Amino acid sequence: MNFTIKPCADGDAEYIWEMDKTESVCVGSCSDGSEELLVFKAEAENGGIIGGCVLSVDLSGTAEFNSLFVDERFRRRGIGTAIALEAEREARARGCRMMINAYNFDFQFAKPLFEKLDYVLIGTVKNWPRDHECYTLIKKLDGSDGCFAHTLSPVPSSCEAVGFEIKRGTAEDGEYVTARLAEFNSGFAPRTHPYIDLDKKVLDENGNIIGGCIAGVSGWDAAHIDLIWVETRFRGQGLEAALIAEIERDAKALGAYIVRTNADEAQAAVFTEQGYDVTAVYDGEPRWFVMQKML
Repeated sequence: MNFTIKPCADGDAEYIWEMDKTESVCVGSCSDGSEELLVFKAEAENGGIIGGCVLSVDLSGTAEFNSLFVDERFRRRGIGTAIALEAEREARARGCRMMINAYNFDFQFAKPLFEKLDYVLIGTVKNWPRDHECYTLIKKLDGSDGCFAHTLSPVPSSCEAVGFEIKRGTAEDGEYVTARLAEFNSGFAPRTHPYIDLDKKVLDENGNIIGGCIAGVSGWDAAHIDLIWVETRFRGQGLEAALIAEIERDAKALGAYIVRTNADEAQAAVFTEQGYDVTAVYDGEPRWFVMQKML
C-alpha cells in the first residue's frame, strides 16, 4: 500500500492518542489510556514539603510510581517508607492489583527501600542512563481491604513522633516533588538537553491519518516510544515496522544510543522482529513487556 510518514502537526498527537484508546491496541501499560495522577507529600511541622511521590493509577488495575523523592536532609527517618505505604493503601482502595516502580536508578538509593516492602526485581537495564542502571520492581497486591502485603508493620499516615505527616498533595506539589527528584538525579547523570518530541503520523494516499507514533529523546540520550497506533484494517502491512525504523533513524541522528518501549504481546512480536530485547515482563492481565534496542 502507499503511505507517507511525516512529523505530527498541531493536534495530530492528540488524535493518535484518542484513536489508540478507541481501538485499544497500545504500546504502554496496555490500559485504555485513562489514568489518574495521585500526589502524596511528607510535610514537616513547619509546613514545608520534605518528600513525596506521584502515583499513576490506570483502569487496568496498575499503580505506578512516576516519582518518589525524599529531601537528602531528612533521609533514614522512615519518610520514604511512609510515602510508599500511603500510596499503596490508596492503590488498594482503588482496586489495583499491581504496584510498579520502573523509574528507579541506582543513584536514587530507592531499590533497597522497595525490596524491603516486598517488591520483586523483574528486570534491570544496564547503562541507562550511561554508566548507571535502571531497575523495574513490582508488587502484586493481595486484594485484602486495608492490609499490607509486606512483612513490616503498617506506617500510619500521621508520623508525629519523627516530625512529619503524610498528606494528599496537589498537582503543584507533584510538580515540586518531580522537579526535586530531577534536580537530585542530575547530580549523578546530567541531562544534556531538554526532551525532544519525535511524534510521527502515517498518511494514506488521500492525506488521512491511518497510524502514528508518540516518541521522543530524553536528556539522557535515550529514545522512548510511548505508543504506536495503526488503524485496524492496515495492520500487518509493515506500517508498525516503518514507524519504528523512522523513530530509530531520527533518534540516532539526535545522539540517542538506546530505544526503550513497553509493548503488549501482539506488538512485542513486531519489536522483536526489529531487533528489540525484553528486559522485563509484567505477568498480569494483560501481559506486557519492557523492551529495548541499542542503536
